Amino acid sequence: MLKSCTHLIFVVLLCFMVNTQQTIAATFTDKVFTVAINKTSYPYHFENAEGEAAGLTVDLWRLWAEKQKVEVDFKVMKWPQTLSSLADGSVDIHGGLSKTQQRIKHYDFTSAFFHQKNYIFVHRDYHVRRMEELRPFAIGIVKDSSHVDIIKNQYPELILKYYDSRFALFDAALSGEIVAFTNLDKISNNYPQYREVSQLFPAYKRLLFNKGDYTSAVKKGNTALLAFIEQGMAKISRTERSDIEKKWLGIDKKSDTLILMFSPEFPPFMTVSTSGLAQGLFIDMWRIWSEYSGQSIEFIPQSFDNASEMLASGGADIHIGFPDLSFTQGALTLYPALSAAMQVYQADIKCYVSKDRINNTANTKGMKLGIYKNIPNIENLRLLFPDNELVFYTNFKTMVQHAESGKIDGLLGAKDIMESRLSMANVQHEFMALPDSFYTANLYAVTANNNEKLAEIIKNGFALIPDEALINLERRWLSQDSKGYFKHSKQKAQLTEEEKNWIANHREIRIGVNKNWMPVEFINEDGNVGGINADINALVEQRTGINFTYVAFDNWQQMLEALMQQNIDILASATETQARKEHILFTDSYWDMPWVVIHSKQRGKRQRLEDFYGSELAIVKGYHLVDKIRAEQPNISLRLVDTHEEGLLAVQTGAVEGFIENIASASELIRRESLVTLTMSIIEDLNIDKNSYAIRKDWPLLQSIINKGLATISATERKEIYEHWFEINLETGLDKNVVLRVSLQVGAIIVIIIVVIVFWNRRLYVEVETRKALEEKMKHMAMHDELTGLPNRLLLKDRINHGINYHRRQDRLMAVLFIDLDGFKTVNDTHGHDVGDELLILVAERLSGCIRSSDTVVRFGGDEFVLLLTELHNKNEAAFVAEKVLKLVQQPFELSSGEENIGCSIGIAMFPSDGESETELLKIADTLMYRVKAAGKNHYVFNADN
Repeated sequence: MLKSCTHLIFVVLLCFMVNTQQTIAATFTDKVFTVAINKTSYPYHFENAEGEAAGLTVDLWRLWAEKQKVEVDFKVMKWPQTLSSLADGSVDIHGGLSKTQQRIKHYDFTSAFFHQKNYIFVHRDYHVRRMEELRPFAIGIVKDSSHVDIIKNQYPELILKYYDSRFALFDAALSGEIVAFTNLDKISNNYPQYREVSQLFPAYKRLLFNKGDYTSAVKKGNTALLAFIEQGMAKISRTERSDIEKKWLGIDKKSDTLILMFSPEFPPFMTVSTSGLAQGLFIDMWRIWSEYSGQSIEFIPQSFDNASEMLASGGADIHIGFPDLSFTQGALTLYPALSAAMQVYQADIKCYVSKDRINNTANTKGMKLGIYKNIPNIENLRLLFPDNELVFYTNFKTMVQHAESGKIDGLLGAKDIMESRLSMANVQHEFMALPDSFYTANLYAVTANNNEKLAEIIKNGFALIPDEALINLERRWLSQDSKGYFKHSKQKAQLTEEEKNWIANHREIRIGVNKNWMPVEFINEDGNVGGINADINALVEQRTGINFTYVAFDNWQQMLEALMQQNIDILASATETQARKEHILFTDSYWDMPWVVIHSKQRGKRQRLEDFYGSELAIVKGYHLVDKIRAEQPNISLRLVDTHEEGLLAVQTGAVEGFIENIASASELIRRESLVTLTMSIIEDLNIDKNSYAIRKDWPLLQSIINKGLATISATERKEIYEHWFEINLETGLDKNVVLRVSLQVGAIIVIIIVVIVFWNRRLYVEVETRKALEEKMKHMAMHDELTGLPNRLLLKDRINHGINYHRRQDRLMAVLFIDLDGFKTVNDTHGHDVGDELLILVAERLSGCIRSSDTVVRFGGDEFVLLLTELHNKNEAAFVAEKVLKLVQQPFELSSGEENIGCSIGIAMFPSDGESETELLKIADTLMYRVKAAGKNHYVFNADN
């Protein structure tokens, strides 16, 4: 009886619910619902390029209308209008918004679509870790957005600056009007300058200030419509909702974390540590990607065999380094569920052969070669090695053992992986790599098929990472002789198909060279071209694929006229002028040189052209300065000369007062001729000469190609070239050719005398070399810290001063990071000075691993260190190094006393904004460091006055 009653009640309730739903549905039959859509709430709802409504919630509402058998009409408008239109009944439904306490008073809300995080994005130059530290700044915010109510309620002390739309907010951020703004989890990538905003306000600098519900709303009191909406939303399955979310977000909102799969058999690219943690070049690469993209990630190890199934089933989102899928169609068939989102790396495939069994290192014919079984495109490999037996292995350990025991002759694999595996087996000295790479294997970020949005997110994230950050990872994980994919890629000019075709059709490009213009360019005794320009030309050829053919000229004027007449196609070290631009194309400048005047030392120091008023100066024909000086300095007479030697001779003989030349050529002329009676003065009136390539007018594509080639040449490479050619090499000892010639002429007695002289000279040479070595050792001791071996403050002063001069000329930034260890005194006092010294040595090693070869780590004294970072383009590069230092120093140190943890505080001074001298920069950096300590330690700060 009880069961029957219960069953009857259940049936009655079910009928009531069905009838209620039918009644609700009948109420809105044939109804067209208007839905308010904001123009800029990408990717949730926005106006696309065609002026139509688009986005995640737009697709959701279309699916809802289909389930409910009704129609929807989207009304695209600005954000404040979406709210006012809902309040006055102009629209039926708001497309999507955050639920706040203030809004509940005016609207009724549906169940949450998903949970949403809200952030404040902070400019990369400002080191802010807590919301309270934003008090001095105005925070950009879209008026009438949910962020206004949240910030006012939770952080009433913050100053808000209001904008009409998110795009207006981004515009203000780019212009420098604000240094922080509220936003959702990511910056809208439909904003035209999305990349610029993302680079200035990177995801790793954002602060989470609220977690809330993202939902929809109707006018207050419209409960029938609210129930009708809920009814339709309940009909949308979890899979349907997930597909829409992945289309627009690249990820299911049910979980905000991307699962990244990696194959742990491939150190140093990806493996696991002894404690089971993911580590390797690719692991760190994706961690940086996470910082810049703002996307939370989690690593899981998995073999290549299971990758396809894991991605297809949703067990993982991305495989971080899957081998080439593009060699053959067979590879794609083997992994039909996978889609290559983007290439993330490239590895050289080399052959390693036992030293005991190799006779001809260039020939592998007939060898039995081992290879890892999971490498794709096996058929392609068989075509590459038709004369070899390929033996496939399920693990590297067995493969290396068989190579060591002679069961196979060699091993095929990626260079860095194979060298790591051979080293792990302690047999790296028993095998040698054949000199050539057989092919390169591309490695990809791989997703499940059809997840185009996730592929876009992957590409956008990598586009935001500075090249230097990725190159530094290669320096950390790969051996010194590794080519490095990121370094190599940076060095290759990215040419268009049109530019590549142009190069293919112009195999020979005639470039003029001055026979005797040392060290800029010249023809040496062997008939080869040398000098600064020759080295720059070689890099441009290497990076672009063009081929220069040199045509020699006696002087600059001949070379310039030949270009005008198109007897040559290009020349280097030309200065752009308005007159020349009518007939010639110019590339970007690739090096700058001051103009000087060579004159007699008796004339004293001269720094202005007015010091030569009433005098005559020599200058090479064709130089752009000829017209400039004649127009601006009528009190100076010019004598035009054909060659540099002619100009120098005119000064020596007193025919002219001085000779105008660039500083590089002038230095070489004085050095080469040993002219102790002459000197040179840098002339302040003359602009620094910007050297470019001059190109024939009808070849604009060559201009574009060379500009791209020049862009790949790093500041360090340029510096090395200039320093090489400005070096003065002094030779000692007797010339053996002179000895031989004299001995043949004067007979045996003189030969004996010469032999004695040579012997005495050899002893003198050995003594000089010994003294030089001792001097070098003493100089090193004077300039370096005895404990850590790092440069000391004396060498730091010298390098800062040299850096100031160089960076001032090149218009680049330099950073001084003053580092003080937090917690060192406790370790030193507790365990003694020996343990303290251990710790300082380990800190020095970690700091040295944070920088490039062109930078400097200094032990300033006690537990204070200084980093000098050169050739910077912006502050963000210094910030990246500072954050790396903080992370490394905070990791535990294994000392003889046990494991110890410390931290550090860092003050950063920038040249030239914080000072024009070594004293000023160190003082600012030191002061900022103490400001960090006072604020709680373990972070870094720039000078806010910049």
